[in-house]
Amino acid sequence: MSFSSPTARIEDGLFLPEGASLFTRLRVAVRALKVLEKRPDDGIAAPLFNASLDGDVFQRHCTELAKSEDGRELLTQRPSLQGRNIDLAALGRLPEGTLGYAFARYFSDNGISPFESPYEVRNEVDYLVKWYRETHDLHHVVTGYKTDSLGEMELQAFVAGNMGLRTSVLILLFAALLRPHGLPPIWKYARKLRAAYRRGRQSEKLVRLRYERFWESPVETVRQQLRIPPSTPA
Repeated sequence: MSFSSPTARIEDGLFLPEGASLFTRLRVAVRALKVLEKRPDDGIAAPLFNASLDGDVFQRHCTELAKSEDGRELLTQRPSLQGRNIDLAALGRLPEGTLGYAFARYFSDNGISPFESPYEVRNEVDYLVKWYRETHDLHHVVTGYKTDSLGEMELQAFVAGNMGLRTSVLILLFAALLRPHGLPPIWKYARKLRAAYRRGRQSEKLVRLRYERFWESPVETVRQQLRIPPSTPA
């Protein structure tokens, strides 16, 4: 399968032509990453970053999902967790400790808003890229990784182990070169990333879960569903 942009923003160089070469896909990914450095919630750059490098990886995940009834249902029904589909006020009224409550608190505590994107869904791969981006904030909640520089890198290491995404590896490489503020000494940082990677490898795939069905469930129940091991000090 070849991959191209369902949507684009030409002025930022965010366009992936049909049958793009590896060089072109890398160039688009780097451009998208530069946009995301300034605007982490950019609705075009974020999913295009994943599609440019990981289209084939998401295709494999679609193939695996299609082998189970729950996976086929996800790909067929294509639920959405974009901001317009979420009632944060209602989730915030759920009991403390539930996934919905923790999700609502996550946004209020960090002063951010749910993901929104005009990214067009043309097929299962486009959908899974979109679903992955929409559930990124939930990944923070269920893994327990914070939204500071270290927490974001730990989550990327977890995802690299969990889903095998090249984009996560590229983000980690950029961070190693740029050393954003807030990272611990290199030896401690490397140990934390290694622990997060192994934790991701041991867990069920993050994209397989219908999170909206677990709003009223304890966060720990969701972690058990995904078989996420407890986080151990690194």
